[in-house]
Amino acid sequence: MTFTKENQKERYRFIDQWADYVRTHSDQNWSRQQNVIINSCLCTASMTKEQYLAMKHIEGEMKQGKNVKKLTQKEAVKYLKSL
Repeated sequence: MTFTKENQKERYRFIDQWADYVRTHSDQNWSRQQNVIINSCLCTASMTKEQYLAMKHIEGEMKQGKNVKKLTQKEAVKYLKSL
């Protein structure tokens, strides 16, 4: 199976799971989770190109197992704004 078809099947599975979750959980529960995602997207959208690339560089180093100082969210925002 090609990557595209497998990716499409995975997306459909996710849609089915999400629809089931929305049907079986309260509006307050799942909308609170969506709020976190949306706010995160809005914060990311306001980054400059340099800030985004710095964030991706740090993430890449962490995935490689390098010893990177973990920042709180406030520290990370302050660091990125300083760029």
